[in-house]
Amino acid sequence: MQFYNVLAPKIQSCDISFGKFKILFINVFTILYKATTLCPFKLGKDLKLVQNVLGKSCCNTILAQLFILFVTLVIFAKFLVSYLGLAANIIALFPILVEDAPDLLLPSIFSQIIENILFCVLDILIGGITVRYFIPCKKPLLVIFAIKNIIKLTVCISALNTYIDLYNNLKDRVDDNESVALLQPMVESELFLRKESLV
Repeated sequence: MQFYNVLAPKIQSCDISFGKFKILFINVFTILYKATTLCPFKLGKDLKLVQNVLGKSCCNTILAQLFILFVTLVIFAKFLVSYLGLAANIIALFPILVEDAPDLLLPSIFSQIIENILFCVLDILIGGITVRYFIPCKKPLLVIFAIKNIIKLTVCISALNTYIDLYNNLKDRVDDNESVALLQPMVESELFLRKESLV
């Protein structure tokens, strides 16, 4: 019986820390993935690919040139936001490990909204416009591309929900601690007044 009483708190602490382990795993995996895939040479290849594929298409109008410029700017913006997201995920390690300072999770949440949701929707729109006006023979490729992005969007939204849940839990804990800290001087002053009245 004593052996069970010793092990019970440890088992409960393992159960409680599963959520922390899950978000820590997501965060570390994201950091390692971004650190290995973010490369200026890959950015240069992507920009050249846009020029080669879209620039050599049959549409050579001003709208086509503006679309090529838009796609180029989106690729460059995704690259910059990915670097900001990498920095935000590194900063998010502190509130995840310490379970304090929930405001440090906000940069990671905002970068995930922009990088994983906004740019994913933009990718689907750009792919649809490209297949509709530039490469009409690639419709099966667009279907595969759209399915891949929808799966990615679903996974990213679930990961984002995990970060938001952690932020709300830490924020509630900080608010509770602040309310307890505000009530503490009042309780001490009441005890002091009671002692004075007894004297």
